[in-house]
Amino acid sequence: MKASVKRNWVSSQDYPMPKVRRPVHFRSYLIKSNTGVLPHTHEFAQFHCARKGNMRLETADNCWIVPSHYGIWIPAYMEHTVWAMDDVFLESLDIETDVIDETITMCKAVTISDVAKELIHYASETIPELYDEHGKDGKLVSVLLDIIFNLPQVDFVLPWPQSPALNEMCRTILESPGSEHFIEFWSAKVGMSTRNFSRKFKKETGLSFSLWKQKMRIFESVIMLKQSKSVTTIALEMGYSSTAAFSYSFKSVLGVPPTEYSV
Repeated sequence: MKASVKRNWVSSQDYPMPKVRRPVHFRSYLIKSNTGVLPHTHEFAQFHCARKGNMRLETADNCWIVPSHYGIWIPAYMEHTVWAMDDVFLESLDIETDVIDETITMCKAVTISDVAKELIHYASETIPELYDEHGKDGKLVSVLLDIIFNLPQVDFVLPWPQSPALNEMCRTILESPGSEHFIEFWSAKVGMSTRNFSRKFKKETGLSFSLWKQKMRIFESVIMLKQSKSVTTIALEMGYSSTAAFSYSFKSVLGVPPTEYSV
């Protein structure tokens, strides 16, 4: 099993909100590879879009992957961390709760349409901090919100177990997704019989241990595809016996072949 990479953490206070602001505040910044933003909350909702690069977002209950050209909603007061798996050029919308769509009650990953992607980039580059809410900039912001509120959700979420031992185990497994991670090894590691381990894991995550591992590997594979790695290379690194076996597993989880996610 490979050793865990040492993480570099920064505080969310590196990017403070202005004291006087509009309903939507646009920010663009770089999160360097192998850097995470420490656990934090906001009094406003956020929409993160990685224009380039890939990241993970973690809460107490779940872990999401957010590949480049995908986005994620973060409700107000939801504690979370952000982890850059490579250099992430992040474009972010901080949105006041009184203009948030009522459906944004939990984190969710979404597919970014070309129109949404370009509008977010344009707004991030051109709309001033104190834009005229009733002028053309305000109208553009209103249209952009309508678009991103209706972006289709994508299943890039991996549930965390709630018990400390299983939670720590899953976070450890995530550091070496290509290893076999036999159930016999991990059940003994956390001091349970295989049967009790399987029952408890399913109860806490809603997934069998084998399905959780499969989803974890496929989600990691999406990131690798976005990093321009070949299907053959990914299949080998993720521990599959062949590209055909990997492609079958990928399609069973996400409904499409790996080539759909290739850069």
